[in-house]
Amino acid sequence: MYLKYILAYLSFIVIAGCTRVDNDKVAVDQDVVRVFIIGSAEHPDPVLEMVRELEKKGMLQNVIVRESFPVQIDVTGSRSVIKKIKAIPKNASASFK
Repeated sequence: MYLKYILAYLSFIVIAGCTRVDNDKVAVDQDVVRVFIIGSAEHPDPVLEMVRELEKKGMLQNVIVRESFPVQIDVTGSRSVIKKIKAIPKNASASFK
């Protein structure tokens, strides 16, 4: 008789545990933006290299690289990660070494 109530209670605990929300993660996810970034005229392009590295780490999503010179990148990520990418110094003119 009590087994039914115990199983119902345990099921509730398991479901509640699986649906628990991490508030820190939600705050970061709400700060996601999609931006357009122009790469550098350097070779190799430090902007493109950082974007690829962050994409592999899962910190950037929906990365679209247009094969222009310099490269044009559409990307989705948190504002803090985008800010780091935009802070990379860029050469405006091509000076290959």
